Amino acid sequence: MGKKKKQLKAELAIKKSNEDYMQRLKPLLFAFISWFVLLSLLHLPGVKDFVRNVMISFTHASAIGMGKLLFLPVADKGYPVIDFAGFSMQVILECTAYNFYLFVLMITVFAPWTIRQKLINISLFAGIIFLTNNLRFLIMGAIGRFYPATFEYIHDYLWNILFALMIFLIFLRVDRKSGNRFFSAIK
Repeated sequence: MGKKKKQLKAELAIKKSNEDYMQRLKPLLFAFISWFVLLSLLHLPGVKDFVRNVMISFTHASAIGMGKLLFLPVADKGYPVIDFAGFSMQVILECTAYNFYLFVLMITVFAPWTIRQKLINISLFAGIIFLTNNLRFLIMGAIGRFYPATFEYIHDYLWNILFALMIFLIFLRVDRKSGNRFFSAIK
């Protein structure tokens, strides 16, 4: 009888652990669903044009500004083209990292963090995305200028993977600093 009781206790502990784990993942699930809904809404006719214009203008101006601050050979060839030492790049909506900004916004909104932690973390996320995306334009301009054959490969694959990995690692870091609320159940 003692063995059955131990087995039942162990099964109950596993069930409780699984329920706790699912409770911790609910905010992340809500963040993914909300992100998808937001992306869908932003692609509605009329809305998409507005978002596209705002984000492309912002990214175009900030990438050129950062290039000038770093004394790099960056020039404005007219909206939405950026020139890096003779290599021209057109800024399109997907180059603005808007989906990453939205994703970290949704993660932050649904995270079980305090308001103060949410404000600090969203600022951290947005700042890192902003700087990284601008540096991406400058690095890609240099790659396009000096290694044009590799431009598309690096642009299409490497940067998307690096951005996603960067967001995940930053999230793990801020979650740990905020009390390890999302992933404390994972050993």
